[in-house]
Amino acid sequence: MTGSGRSDDGTVEDAERRSGAGNARKVAWSRTLDDTDAIAEQRRDDGWDVVSIAAVDTAPMSREVGPDDRFGTVYVIPDNDADSFTDAYERGEFSRYEAYRNETEGYVYLVTELLDPNTETAILLAGQYQRRYADGMIAAAEEENVLYTHVETLDGTVLGSVRHEEYEPLLPDGSESKSG
Repeated sequence: MTGSGRSDDGTVEDAERRSGAGNARKVAWSRTLDDTDAIAEQRRDDGWDVVSIAAVDTAPMSREVGPDDRFGTVYVIPDNDADSFTDAYERGEFSRYEAYRNETEGYVYLVTELLDPNTETAILLAGQYQRRYADGMIAAAEEENVLYTHVETLDGTVLGSVRHEEYEPLLPDGSESKSG
């Protein structure tokens, strides 16, 4: 039986198409992790103390779904990384950040590098989320002219939040933004 060109029609061609999309996402995530490692290594070579964490889940949170009107990018990190994150977070002020972003197949791959130049501490958070869920977060950021990065554990314990006045680099491609 040949494929009809319809999506999800159960044919071999459909299965190949779906596995190809999954493979592209796996490659994009692998590249994100490689980039995170390279950024961390460069910072360490420059004398910075670096904590690098790959989130187990990442979500663009809007006010409608967030507790206490929280919004922004939420990185859920493994419990075994909580202490290293908390130790670094409590040492710094993290007034600067860098964002490294790529988009593939409807997914956003994001590395947020939180920087405290005074203590030369960097926290790198790598995550991925589906672009289609970002609209509420984008709307809240545009309304408040600010965006937040939140870090929490699997049980929902909030470990820290960082406010970003200039937030456009953290938003998916094609987002309309009023930031400078």
